[in-house]
Amino acid sequence: MKIRHAVCSLLLAASLAAPAHAQQGDPPAETTPLRGEEWYRGQLIELSEILGGSHYLRIVCEGRGDQRWREYMRGVIDREPQYNALLVDGFNRGYRNEETRFPVCDSTTRQMEAELRARGLRVAQGLSARHAE
Repeated sequence: MKIRHAVCSLLLAASLAAPAHAQQGDPPAETTPLRGEEWYRGQLIELSEILGGSHYLRIVCEGRGDQRWREYMRGVIDREPQYNALLVDGFNRGYRNEETRFPVCDSTTRQMEAELRARGLRVAQGLSARHAE
């Protein structure tokens, strides 16, 4: 439980590091709510996809030297090693999805990065709230 709390704190801090300028609508509600480990695993995978997409968008606009979100993802994996394969797959999936959609940096690319940051913040807050109970 301490590991999860640390991950949630880390996620929340990183999400707050860069303010979001645009927000994406909330995803549709699930018909059957997930609970416990299944919910936690799903949230971590979603976060890894967000981080992968954010990483791609950041490097397409700021250059390959910007490894902010990759380093952050390494920290998540270090704290949740049992989910290593799922987190790496999610990160890579998020990266490839955004790479397909945004081949160059422009205002739309920057807006999407802001939207992903906002979405990442919501996921991190959900993880933090869940573990604060």
